[in-house]
Amino acid sequence: MATPLRGWLLVYVLFSIIASRFIRCVTMEKPPLERVKRWSENLSVFWNTHVSTLTGIDTVERNFEFPRTTGNMVDIQASFVKVDPAELVRDMSQKLKAMLDKKMVALQNSVEKAEEAAAGHIWDSSLNKEEVKYKNAKDMMNEPLAYTERFEQKVNFSFSSVHIPVEIYDGDLEILNGLNWTAQLDKVFEENYRKDPEILWQYFGSQAGFMRTYPGSAWKERGEVDLYDVRRQSWYTQGSSSPKDMMILIDKSGSTHGQALQLMKVAVKSILDTLGENDFVNIAAFSSDAQFVSRCFNHTPFVQATYRNKQKLSNDVNNLSANGMANFEVGLKFAFEQFEIFERNETSSDSDQQNGASCNKVIMLLTDGGTDNAEEVFKQYNWPNKTVRVFTYAVGPTANPTNAIRWMACANRGYFSQIPAMGAIRTRVQEYIEVLARPLALSYVEHIQWSSTHTNPFFNASNAEYIPVLSRPQVLQNVKRFVWGSIYYDYLGLGMMTTVTLPVYNRTAGSSNQTILGVMGIDVTTADMVKKSPTEKLGHTGYSFAINPNGYIIFHPLLKPTKYMRDPPNVDLLEIEIENEKKNELRTNMIKGQNASMEIETLVLSSDMKYVHSDKVRYSYTPINGTSFSLGVSLPSYQIYYPEFNANIQQFDKSMLQSENWAMLIAPWDYYADMSKSNRSGTTEDIIDMLKNSGVMWDEKLLNHLYWDAVMAKNVEEFFVIVKEAIVNTTNGLFSDTKGHIFTFLSTNGGLTRVFPKSANTSFMNNRDPKTSHFYKRVLSSDKNVFFIEPFSKPVQDGNDTIPPDVTIGKAFTIKNDQSGQTAYKPGMMGAQFAYSRVISSLYEKTEEEIYYDCSDVDFLNCYLVDEGGFLIASNQEDHNMQIGQFLGKVDPPVMTKLFNASVYERNKHYDYQVTHDCSSEEKETSAGFSSFRIPSINLLYDALTLNWWTSKFFWAYMNFNFWNSWFSPQETYANDESWTGSAETCVEVMYQYYYGGNRTMTDTAECDNCTRTIQAVRMDLHTNLLLVVADPICSECDSFFNELPQAPVKVSEEEEKEVICDMARTPRYRKPVQGCYSKDPREDASKCGCMSSTTASMSTILLSIVAILCSVPYLTQPHS
Repeated sequence: MATPLRGWLLVYVLFSIIASRFIRCVTMEKPPLERVKRWSENLSVFWNTHVSTLTGIDTVERNFEFPRTTGNMVDIQASFVKVDPAELVRDMSQKLKAMLDKKMVALQNSVEKAEEAAAGHIWDSSLNKEEVKYKNAKDMMNEPLAYTERFEQKVNFSFSSVHIPVEIYDGDLEILNGLNWTAQLDKVFEENYRKDPEILWQYFGSQAGFMRTYPGSAWKERGEVDLYDVRRQSWYTQGSSSPKDMMILIDKSGSTHGQALQLMKVAVKSILDTLGENDFVNIAAFSSDAQFVSRCFNHTPFVQATYRNKQKLSNDVNNLSANGMANFEVGLKFAFEQFEIFERNETSSDSDQQNGASCNKVIMLLTDGGTDNAEEVFKQYNWPNKTVRVFTYAVGPTANPTNAIRWMACANRGYFSQIPAMGAIRTRVQEYIEVLARPLALSYVEHIQWSSTHTNPFFNASNAEYIPVLSRPQVLQNVKRFVWGSIYYDYLGLGMMTTVTLPVYNRTAGSSNQTILGVMGIDVTTADMVKKSPTEKLGHTGYSFAINPNGYIIFHPLLKPTKYMRDPPNVDLLEIEIENEKKNELRTNMIKGQNASMEIETLVLSSDMKYVHSDKVRYSYTPINGTSFSLGVSLPSYQIYYPEFNANIQQFDKSMLQSENWAMLIAPWDYYADMSKSNRSGTTEDIIDMLKNSGVMWDEKLLNHLYWDAVMAKNVEEFFVIVKEAIVNTTNGLFSDTKGHIFTFLSTNGGLTRVFPKSANTSFMNNRDPKTSHFYKRVLSSDKNVFFIEPFSKPVQDGNDTIPPDVTIGKAFTIKNDQSGQTAYKPGMMGAQFAYSRVISSLYEKTEEEIYYDCSDVDFLNCYLVDEGGFLIASNQEDHNMQIGQFLGKVDPPVMTKLFNASVYERNKHYDYQVTHDCSSEEKETSAGFSSFRIPSINLLYDALTLNWWTSKFFWAYMNFNFWNSWFSPQETYANDESWTGSAETCVEVMYQYYYGGNRTMTDTAECDNCTRTIQAVRMDLHTNLLLVVADPICSECDSFFNELPQAPVKVSEEEEKEVICDMARTPRYRKPVQGCYSKDPREDASKCGCMSSTTASMSTILLSIVAILCSVPYLTQPHS
């Protein structure tokens, strides 16, 4: 009977369990909001106590008391000094001024030597390539180059290197003579280098097109064809002429259909490439009537020539099609009226505020030819003052008459050029820049008597087409002003930089030249400017920044390096800082050159751009005297004091930098000279080793701070002896709950990172720099325990199993002001990492209930721990294991939507204009320009010719641009601009940062067709950055009712990007115009206005050119290495 009895007993037990479970399911209720609040408090208190216990943060914090008294310590003493933001920005400004002044002195020295060398040079019309010796930057294989940290590449300080654009014949007489006299610059370059230990690239950009750079280095090519031309760089165009308002007029009449219109489109893009942020532009097309090509910019005659505006104009030009009859009077009248409208609208209540360049006024007319010279329009709008220069381009290989087109340019202080084929565009287009530089170039003759009998050694009759125009007034008025250019990515590899420039004049006695010889420049990297920042006083979440008169960033921690863009990035301060009314005021005041301080309540964007938090930030700003820049500093609310140290390095106790139980890591900083560049262990042993040596060049501020942090945190050792034993023995008592603990760490502002146990140090080797660590800055910006997943862990898929990520928790330790009790300084943070299972078990334990469903009832409740940015930290649903760390709106869209609608979360919409990609990797359509082998092949052809007239730039260009394209180019043409090859293009991305809103709690329902979900949420903000969410299980019926909320960066649609750009153009931000305008001078000789409408070459010359090319076809069409 025993066996049947045991069987019945087993059945009874199983029945009881099932019945009790059934009864519980029937009788249990969903928890009310008040109960969820209690769970939230329980979890918050538990984790605060648990993290505090396992990190010893309270012990460390007590050791960093304020003010710190160091007792009998003799090796280091610390005192706390109140931060004065105004003093910080003044001191940094003075340091920057001293650094930049040295560059300007060196630049002035180089310019004077260049003008002396040019004045003493005698033009040699018999030169050939073999007689002129120079170091070709594109052919440095056999030159002795040695790597130097200063330039981060191999260089040679005994010579300069020369770059010549691919479309310029290197045997041209102007090039050869220029190379001869500029060879003397090596001596002054070397002298500048010896005097200034921080000086970087020095270079001279010639108006002829070559660039001489010191020290000598190998050229870094981008893309298949090297299309770099110094005259098209922003620093060159800004340094060679004054700003301009430009109206580009395109003839789109029926006769331009086909190749002519396609050539015009490419030419327009090439013109846009020559414009910078101080210029203003618009484009109109005409036939029987005239209108703007871009509806986006039809509200104003001109828009600022920023990268984005030019990109929009360029895209819109592609949509043009040919039709109708050309009416030049209609087109030109439209253009002149835009100048009148703009001038009327340009007046402002603020005398500094101008909506345009307010200097040179330019019309660029592109047409395939015509017989109407529109004289009556010029009489009505432009004569007799001729304030608007007119440049005309006869485009295409057709035989249309061009005499009237040339007359327009000559009668209106402009220049006439012909563009017969695609290859001629780059050279022909940029001729206008030389013309605008004439007033600058002629300026030095103010006290010199001119004589027509003197010849200009740099003027060659065969080069008449290159006579400058736009620079004439600047030259004529004897103007020399330092120009600090826009930032750009160094083509030679040193990162983001700005360039200070001065024009180089032709000082030859009696010279009647009206152009500059070129532009001299010296680089300053933004990284070198940032090094002057008082980091130890600003803290790691404070920063310095600088802007130019357009409000564009010079340096800022959120400015991304934009490699090899065609243009400077033009990133506005308010496109990086989250905009509000006070930020607008800050920007305006800085542009005006004011010296003041402000306190602004603002959202602060995290360095990884995923989070924002609110803070009362202190800003101070002042101009950098001698430049056009304005400098600012930003301090978080908690950075009230900073530590200063009085130390004796020789008496340092090395045991403070050692530990038996902890890994002791240090930030990759230069605690001694060039330490960050050496191959060291990244631990305090590196410091201990160097302390044994004498004569080490220590950075005493960095080393003292590191050592002080080590001393202050040393007593955590004793605390962790107990923790270590508890982890090993898992005994009862305070430290009994150590399950799931993986490691503990301490990170400080001085660059010290302690990790326990030592075996966990590998997790921190790439995360030991508080200056660049996203999580470090985020923790310091909070007073709570901050839960995060990255950068230490991520979910892993192991076959069919999903391994969830570990969870890291960090908290800043603070120093309080004894008098006010407010946070005065945050020396660092402590934290610990736990297995994900420990977080889940705490979720079960702290929500355990008898009469309500709790988080262990995974079939009945979904429980989430979500951080302040809406990212999922933990879920009681195993199906979510691979989604831990993701945005809740992606994991459970209905829940996040309800949280957002109830203002538990709010969001910031942020456009990122700094996203770049490498255009050279994309497959492009075939262009009607040269292939990569064509131009070098033409040069090889000319190398074989010896007659002097073959060195004429005109015939080399004519053959290259006209005959070659006519005979061998593809028949189809596309409006592609070859100058874009190998450069980076920017895209606009939009992203959202979520942050806690006004409501701490929420109860709501998500209703779908056959499903209603109750959702409750309570913020755990007593001690953590988390939100506890309790909701009914996910039902598939809701998928179609709730879309995912946007969060992650996505490229905006073309329509949205257009709307954003158009909105910015409609409401332009405050800017300050460039000081000094040089647009006109009565001594300017406007009769030098371009070539005749037909060539003067003899028929035999042209026939010989054709024969030479035809004979070379078998060679030219072969592939060459």
